[in-house]
Amino acid sequence: MSTINIMSKSRVSKAILTRLGPAHSFSRSISTSQPWNHDLPSQTQVSTINHIESRLPRNRNRQFASMPASNTVGDRIVRELLAQVERDKQRERDQRKKAGLGTADIDAEDDEDYMGVGPLIERLEKENLKHVDPGLLNMREEPTDSESDEEDHRFTYEAIQKRQEILQKKYKRHDELIKNFAQSDNIDDSFKWMNRIDKFEEKHLAIRPEYRVIGDLMNRLKEASGKDKFLLQHKLNRAIRLVKWKEAYDPNNPANYGVIQNMQSQHDAEDSDAEKEKQLTKGALDDDDDEEEFDDMKETDDILMEKLNFIDRKLEEKLAQLDHTFGRRGKVLEEEIRDLAEERNSLTEKKRRPLFRKGFDVKLIDVNRTCKVTKGGQLIKYTVMLACGNYNGVIGFAKAKGPAVPTACQKAHEKCFQNLHYVDRYEDHTIAHAIQTSYKKTKVYLWPGPTQGGMKAGRTVQTILNLAGLKNVKSKVVGSRNPHNTVKALFKGLNAIETPKDVQEKFGRVVVESYLL
Repeated sequence: MSTINIMSKSRVSKAILTRLGPAHSFSRSISTSQPWNHDLPSQTQVSTINHIESRLPRNRNRQFASMPASNTVGDRIVRELLAQVERDKQRERDQRKKAGLGTADIDAEDDEDYMGVGPLIERLEKENLKHVDPGLLNMREEPTDSESDEEDHRFTYEAIQKRQEILQKKYKRHDELIKNFAQSDNIDDSFKWMNRIDKFEEKHLAIRPEYRVIGDLMNRLKEASGKDKFLLQHKLNRAIRLVKWKEAYDPNNPANYGVIQNMQSQHDAEDSDAEKEKQLTKGALDDDDDEEEFDDMKETDDILMEKLNFIDRKLEEKLAQLDHTFGRRGKVLEEEIRDLAEERNSLTEKKRRPLFRKGFDVKLIDVNRTCKVTKGGQLIKYTVMLACGNYNGVIGFAKAKGPAVPTACQKAHEKCFQNLHYVDRYEDHTIAHAIQTSYKKTKVYLWPGPTQGGMKAGRTVQTILNLAGLKNVKSKVVGSRNPHNTVKALFKGLNAIETPKDVQEKFGRVVVESYLL
C-alpha cells in the first residue's frame, strides 16, 4: 500500500475521521497514546467499508477505488489507516518534546468528540434503562453460599493475580535456596542451607496435615511387610478417601459454592432412609395410627380375631358342659368340640403370614428329598435350608420340612427372620482375626484377606459371607461337606469372633495397633 502524503497530521486525522461520518463511527474516542490492537466489531465492518467506498473519491486514491468487498480486506485497510495516523501523531509528539514544546493540543484531540456520538450513546443508555429486556429479568441466578450481594474480594482478578505473583516469588526463592544447598562446599554450609530450606518450607510452603500423614504412611509402606503392610495399605486408602471427601465439601473452595447446599437435602434423605432400614432390621418400626386405620390387612386381621374369639368362647362353653354330660350327648359334644377346633386351626393358618424385612435378601442353601415307604405308599418330604442377610452384618438361617418344596420354602422363610445374628466386621470388609470352629465332623477355617483380595471360599460359605457383607475373607472346610453342618459350624465361628473392643473388655487392657508399639 502506498503511503499517504500528510501535510499536517492532526488535520489529516480529523479529515479521515470526518469522512467516515458520524453515522458509521467506530468508537467514541480514538486513543493515540497506544498502538491500535483491537479488532472492530463485526456488526459495523460491512456498513463501514461500504460507507468509506461511497464517501471517498475514486480519483484520489486508486487503492480505495479497487478495495475488495470482503470484510477481512476492508478491516485490514481501516486498521492500517488508523495505525498510520497514530504513528504520525506519536512522531509529532516526540518532535515537540525534543523541541521543548507542549503536547496538550495533540492530547486534547483524543478527548474531542469529532463524530458527535456522545449524546447518542447517552440517549440509548437511558432508553435501555427504561425498557429492560424481560429475558434479563427472568434470568436464572446461580445459588451461592454468600448472604451479601457484594463480590468476594478474594476471587477478583487483581487478588488472583497478586496471589500468583507471590507464589512465583516463593518458588524462585525456594529454587535459590536449593541451588545454594547443592553448591555448598562443606558439611556446615550444607547443614545451614538445609535448615533454611526447612524453615522456609514451614513458613511459606507448608504442607497440609493430611498430606503429611499420607507421606509418612507411604514411607513406612516401603519397608513394611506381612500384616503391617496390609494395615498400612488400608490406612493409606482411608486417608486418601478422607482427603477427597474434605476437598469435595470444603466451604472455602469457590467450586463448591451452591453445591453443598443442594447436596445436603440428598444426604438428609439418604440418612432418613438408612435410619428407617435400621429400625426395620430391629423390628422396632411401627406404623402410624392413621395408616393402620386404613390398612386393609389390619381390617382382615380384626375380622379373623373376632371369629377366633367367638370360637374360643364356644369352646369354653362346650368344654364346661362336657364335664357334666355323659353317654350320647357327651359324644355329640366331643364331635362339636372337634369341629370347632378344626375350624379354629384353619383360621389360624390363614392368619399366618411370612415376615418380610426391608433390605434383606434370602438365598437357598440346600434342598433335600426324603422318601419313606409304607403300606399305603411312599411318603415324600422335602427339607429346605435358607439363609438371609442385609449385607450389613446381620444374617440368619433356618431349616424347614414340607410335603412340597414351596411349602417348605415358605416355612423356612418365616423362621429365617426369627433367627438373626449380628457379625462384627473389621473395617467393614473382613473379619478381625483368623478362627477355627468345628461342628460334628466338619471343621471350618476362616482368615481375614487383604484389601481388594476378594472371596476365596466354597459355595455355601461364600453365599453366607456375602449376605453378611464380608468381601475379603479366605475359607477352608475340612471333613464332612454336609451343608447343614457347614452352615452351623460357620455361624458358630462368626459368633465367636472377638473385636478389639471385646478383647479390651475381656482383659481390661487398652488395645492399639501393633505398628504404634
